[in-house]
Parts: sequence; C-alpha cells; structure tokens
Amino acid sequence: MNSLERVIATVNHETPDRIPFDLGSSYVTGITKNAYIRLAQALGIDPEPVVLCDVIQQLAEPSEEVLLKLDVDVRGVVPNIVRKNPPLETKDGDQQFRDEWGVLWRRPEGSLYFDVAESPFSGGISREAIEEFNWPDAADGALFDGIEDKAHRYCQQGYAVMLENICAGLFEMCCRVRGTEQFLMDLVMEPETACALLDKFVELKLQYYAAAAQRLGGYVQLIREVDDMAGQQCMLISPEMYRQFIKPRHRQLFEAQKKLFPQPFYTFFHSDGAIFEIIGDFIEIGVDILNPVQLTAKGMEARALKQQFGKDLVFWGGGVNTQHILPHAEPEQVRQNVRERIAQLAPGGGFIFGTVHNIQDDVPAQNILAMLDAFREMKSY
Repeated sequence: MNSLERVIATVNHETPDRIPFDLGSSYVTGITKNAYIRLAQALGIDPEPVVLCDVIQQLAEPSEEVLLKLDVDVRGVVPNIVRKNPPLETKDGDQQFRDEWGVLWRRPEGSLYFDVAESPFSGGISREAIEEFNWPDAADGALFDGIEDKAHRYCQQGYAVMLENICAGLFEMCCRVRGTEQFLMDLVMEPETACALLDKFVELKLQYYAAAAQRLGGYVQLIREVDDMAGQQCMLISPEMYRQFIKPRHRQLFEAQKKLFPQPFYTFFHSDGAIFEIIGDFIEIGVDILNPVQLTAKGMEARALKQQFGKDLVFWGGGVNTQHILPHAEPEQVRQNVRERIAQLAPGGGFIFGTVHNIQDDVPAQNILAMLDAFREMKSY
C-alpha cells in the first residue's frame, strides 16, 4: 500500500497494512519551530532554513527529508493567508501584525506565540456594519499561487493531501473578530446579529471551498475544518445552543465540501476539549474524521470513544498525552502511553496516529523519539 491507499482504507474503516502517521499536514497536527529544530538535529538532519507555515503558533513546515525519515503518510498545503507570512512590526518590544480579518495579533517580548490583541467588531455592532466591512476575497486566485503544483506533486507521489483552511471555524472566528466574551453575550442577547456574523463566515468559507475545488479538487482528500466548542472540563456553550446556532451551519459546510470535491474526499473536523456530548451531532451532520481526540479532557476516555463512536468516526490523533506526558515524562513513560493509546484506538482500523494537537515548544527531542519508537513498534496490524 502507498500512503494514500493506507489513509483511504483507514478512513473507510478497513484494516490497512499499518497505522497511518501524520505530522505537520495542518495547523492542528504540527510541530513548533524549536521542537522541530531539536527533532531534526536528533535525526541527523540539518533543520535550516526553518520555514514557518503559521507564524501565530510558530509552526514549522517539516522538510521533505524529515517527513521521509519518519514515514509520514500525509502532506499538507497552506493557502497564502496572512498568518503564513505576515508583515511583522515591532511596538514597545512586542511583535505584532494585523490579519486580513482585521484582527490585531501580538507576541509579547520573550513569549512563544501570538494572541489576539484587538478585535475589529468590539463594541457596538449591526448587520449593516457586518455587510460594509472590508472582508477579504475568499476566492482570490492568489491564495493558491504556488500550492497547486505542490498538491499535484504530492498526489502523484502517492500521499494523502490535506488542504489548510482560509481561517479558523465559524464560532472561533466570531469570537476573534467580536471578542469572545462579547460574542457569547451576543448569542444570548442579540442572536439575530450573532447569526448574521456566523452566516458571513459560512458565506466566505463556501466561496473558498468552491475556488479550492476548482484549483485543487483532483489532488486533495481533506480540508481542515475546525471549531473548538469546549474547554478542558466542559463545553464553551451549552449543547442546546450548539445545536441551535452552530450545528446547522456546520452542516452547510460539510455538505458543500462533499458536493464540491470529487471522491475520495472526507470531512476532517478539529474540535478540542470535552466534546463527548456533541460527538453524535458531529456524526449526524457528516463528520468522517475527529481530531485531535483530547483524551485528557473530561469524558474523553479512549476506550469509551472507540466503543461508542468507532464505527462511524475515524480518530485522527490521540496517540499520546501531549499536555503532560510528552513534555514532562521520562521516555519510557511516553512509550507506554503510546502503546496504551494504540491498543485502545487502533483495532479494526479507523485510527491515524498523531499527537493531541501540535507538539509544543517545551517537548524534548528524546520524548518525540520515544513516541516514534513506540509507534514503529505498534504500527503493524
């Protein structure tokens, strides 16, 4: 089997020759710059020059040499959005930039990542203001300059190909451009205005999907769609509110993807945290693949997830405890955690190995190598 065949068999809940592996195909399955440098050096590979695919999270784009060394089955392509290569400026020692959505991002001096510093719709808002805002052209051909050939090459080489999105999820983008606290209040006190903002992001994402399908439809099998609906202990909004406001709009997105992109194509959905209560809703509206499978969140127990949802969902991630074990444990503890996760999630197919979200800057190379050792030990069916 080549990588694409392996991934397709897995997503179709068949048993491939081995468990597929993903690292670096998207903004939610990647590795930060300094962790990547240490890993490449430990593999005996010169990491320079390090290319960032996402400045906000400081995510490195792994070199093809590293991906080949690790037998990674998925390749990612990122449209030319601002956060890929933003115009940085320094103010009072902090780095900052404004993205195409009007959001100001800032990285304080000495810190690792960028955070939202200013939202364009903070304060008063109206339907008129939403319509009159200078929204980016989500179907701009320049978004795909240079990546169409890359996607074509990856497809010809036999890899599964993931297309990164033009922006974060509907709920997340509304929180960014409005401010999280304010948007949560809008859902309760000004639901019509909140829905107008949600619908604007649906409109823009659909434009992006159509343009992407026209340029890349023959090459990609997945688009990273996302909405973090929960924290570590509970959901950010109630399940009822999710079903009223967000779920119908997620359904629009997923149905459009399946109509626009030729088969084989699968709906990849990233949602962090304690989402157990709404996983059934995700399945109902067409989600094929759930990522990152945050098993440290409340109610997200691996064996129960596999038993209850494993026939309908593919688990992409969840291969190691990224919050506590991977950065802080001894290598043998990392190996044991990986063995346990594979034993729980892999039987019967439907599991693509990867970490829970991105490998962060504080993870030592020896622990990444221990994770990889355990995966190699356990990857054959």
